[in-house]
Amino acid sequence: MGSTSYGYNVRSERQRVIRGAELLTLLLMIVVVCWLVFPRDLSSSLRNARLDAVSLSYMQAWLKAKPDDYQLRLLLANELINYGRFSAAQNQIRYISRHAGGVYDNAIVWLELRRDFQRLMALQPEQRDGTMLNYAAVTALRQVDTAQLDKAQRAQYGEMALLLGELNLAVTMFDGIAESDEHPEQWYARSARLLLANGRYRQAGDEYIKAMDARAIYALRKQYFLDAMDTLEAGGLHHHALVLAATRERIFYHDDEVLFRLLKLAQAGGDLQRAQHYALLLMHMTRFPAGGPPS
Repeated sequence: MGSTSYGYNVRSERQRVIRGAELLTLLLMIVVVCWLVFPRDLSSSLRNARLDAVSLSYMQAWLKAKPDDYQLRLLLANELINYGRFSAAQNQIRYISRHAGGVYDNAIVWLELRRDFQRLMALQPEQRDGTMLNYAAVTALRQVDTAQLDKAQRAQYGEMALLLGELNLAVTMFDGIAESDEHPEQWYARSARLLLANGRYRQAGDEYIKAMDARAIYALRKQYFLDAMDTLEAGGLHHHALVLAATRERIFYHDDEVLFRLLKLAQAGGDLQRAQHYALLLMHMTRFPAGGPPS
């Protein structure tokens, strides 16, 4: 029970003061005052805040005071999607779509993709195919202008494409990331493994060659080269493998392991001329100086 002093019930009056609409009004007043005093600092703080009950209340109050802060709305919608609050996220997306004049259309499509993807992944795998949700997610995936995505978003896009069965889009994205990454060979090799798992031997072999060409470290170049040869041979593509080998074999003239592998590849492919070529290289390896691969 609340105590009573001079006819004033402390507990009940305290509860009445801090309820719903009045609390939101108080927050709104605080936000407006802060906006007038230091608008940039408050907006920046809200953008960097982790979403919880307090920061959500401040964001909502801020957006009532400054409804055209579309970047904060995008951030809020993204966080709401992360927390599975899809209806609330859609309210933010709808507002931006109606009032921002098309400036954030690609960001909206990206959010819609993430929303539909997360909703789809919540279903059991056997329930996903053929659903309107699956169709909506794939449609959004194809509509996203990937050139406007940052690196983290592009990697996420590739992962979503894989799970949505869009292997070509995933490989294109991973190859695009490789072009500006510090370790491009890892992205090319991943594409190669994905293609190989789907029986696309020629493309997988070509991806391994891209991985090889992306690095100057001999051990890595050798590994990816051999991976490419193994992949192409597994697909019965001996001729294509030998054509690729002919363009890059010179760096391996000192390496009997690689030369012997190419000899066996040529024999398996019925190319006796190439087999003889590699046999002669093996017999005359002493012509080449030791101490590392030719530069």
